Amino acid sequence: MQAAARRAIHFGGKKETPVRETILVDRDGPVATVLLNRPDVLNAVDRTMRHEIIAAMGELNADTSVRAIVLTGTGNRAFTAGQDLGELAPLDAEGGSAWVRDLGRLYQSIRDLDKPIVVAMNGLATGAGLQMALHSDVRVAHPGVRMAQPEINAGLPSVLGSWIMLMSIGLSRTQELALSGKLVDAETCLKFGLIDFLVPEDLLLTDAKRIAASLAEKPPNAVRLTKQRARDVTQAAWDATVEAGARMAAEAFGTGEPQATAKAFLERRRDRRRDTQPVGG
Repeated sequence: MQAAARRAIHFGGKKETPVRETILVDRDGPVATVLLNRPDVLNAVDRTMRHEIIAAMGELNADTSVRAIVLTGTGNRAFTAGQDLGELAPLDAEGGSAWVRDLGRLYQSIRDLDKPIVVAMNGLATGAGLQMALHSDVRVAHPGVRMAQPEINAGLPSVLGSWIMLMSIGLSRTQELALSGKLVDAETCLKFGLIDFLVPEDLLLTDAKRIAASLAEKPPNAVRLTKQRARDVTQAAWDATVEAGARMAAEAFGTGEPQATAKAFLERRRDRRRDTQPVGG
């Protein structure tokens, strides 16, 4: 039995559509679209979203009527700005380690897919957003997209993100992006290989679905075996990376740096919201 199929959701022997809080799933013929749906916080990833994505990927992988997947975000500001820092503020060393393992399971659910997945980056794609995109098969973006691997700015070691960037764009560029945490514009991302196709914003989802539909027409067993081989040759290194990431996260959270950075960010966000509230009755 395939790994992702084992994680498919079943209720009482009958497959049903679960109630979801943070994502939407839409089916159009052989192509399913998964939308990250927390636009008020730039589709930031929290525990609920991680687990809902994992469940949805397992469900879609087990559904033989689905031949390809599109992953995108709601709104026009962000695919996802990455980790919700509010989740990190209360963590201790053990909690930080568990959080990285949970991220590893999220990315593994994308790696485990036996069918193509195309990411339509509809805005900012940083941290977990960049990493979900790079673990996918094809990345489509518009000229306003910006990407970054900003963990270091939050007091976090860049381990999982640096591994997938290394596989995608090489050591030198990976180190520079991981150490600087800087935002990179879409044209540079295309040049580096972080993006495969750059299209007008109004055609983004249409073109991503077109690419997915084209891939859905390929012989499914050949697709499955091709993806399996890519997974096989990288799995041991990926597993070791998740273990290293969990260990290093425990050390980082033990210093208190990530918690302090997260708390400062939350305070700044609270101040901005307070400053924009209307005054008077």
